[in-house]
Amino acid sequence: MSGPGSIGIVYNPGIPRAKLLAHQLAEKLGSERPSWVLPTAEVEEQGPPLSTSLIITVGGDGTILRAAQLAAPRGIPLLGVNLGRVGFMTELGADEALSRIGEYLSGQARLEERTMLQARVVSERAGDAAALPFQALNDVVVGRASVSRLVHLEVRIDGALLTTYRADAVIVATATGSTGYSISAGGPILHPQSRDLLLNPLATHLGLGTALVLPPNSVVEVTIRSDYQAVLSVDGRTDLALEPGETVEVKRSPYIARFLRSQPPNHFYAALTERLSPDARSTGPRTPPLP
Repeated sequence: MSGPGSIGIVYNPGIPRAKLLAHQLAEKLGSERPSWVLPTAEVEEQGPPLSTSLIITVGGDGTILRAAQLAAPRGIPLLGVNLGRVGFMTELGADEALSRIGEYLSGQARLEERTMLQARVVSERAGDAAALPFQALNDVVVGRASVSRLVHLEVRIDGALLTTYRADAVIVATATGSTGYSISAGGPILHPQSRDLLLNPLATHLGLGTALVLPPNSVVEVTIRSDYQAVLSVDGRTDLALEPGETVEVKRSPYIARFLRSQPPNHFYAALTERLSPDARSTGPRTPPLP
C-alpha cells in the first residue's frame, strides 16, 4: 500500500516519548524498508526525501497537521501514532504501534482520502506573501485581532452576499476540521470522507449565527469590514494580520490528504463518542503544544 520507497518517521519533540518511539519504529523496520527519522521542525525546513512513500507521525493531531502540509502535494500517505490527547486523525495508539506496524506495510490497510482547503488573501499590498495560497487540512479562520472588539466580516458564497457577521470569527472547515475548532462553536460533525465544506461563525452578536454546510465546489470570500486589523489563521499554526478591506478566499484545495487505515469507514462512528467523551476531553487540549 505504501509503495517501495523509504518510510519517514516524523515526531513531535515536545513530547518526551515521541523521539524514543520514533527510533524504535525505525529499528523495527530494520533492513526490510529504508527509513529516516526527523523532528517536525527539521522535516519542514528541508522537506522529506524524494524517495519517501509513507510518513509515520508520532505525536498527536497537531503533528499530523504539520506533516500533511508536506505530504499532500506529493501524494504521500500518512499513518498517525497517537501520543496526544484524543487523536481524531491518528490510527495507532502508542502501545500498539510496534506490534501492528507490519499490518500497514503488508497491503492489509486501505487508503482514506481527506479533503483539504486552499486559502489566499486578495490584497493590494505589492509583493505580500499573503498572496501565496495556504493549504489547510482542518480549517481556515478569519477573526478578531483585539480581545475586546468584535470584527465585522462580510461573507460571500460563490459571489452571492450571505451576510456581514459581527462576531469573534468565521471558521471555514473541512469534514476533518469539523471535529476541531468548529465543534467548540456548536458546529455539526461531518463524516471525515465528506467533501462538503463547513462555514461556522463564532460568537455572533445578533444576526445569522447558524453553521452552514456547503457543496464541495463552493468558494467562500470573507472581507474585513471593520476599521481595524483582523487575523487569518490556517490550521491553528499560521497567523497573518489582515488589513481593513482585504478579502480571504477559501475553496477546496487541489491537494488531498491520504491516510493508511486498518479499520473500516464505519469505525468513525464507534470512535466518535469515545473520543468526545468528558473523560477524553478533561485531560486537556486535543493536541499537544507545537514546538
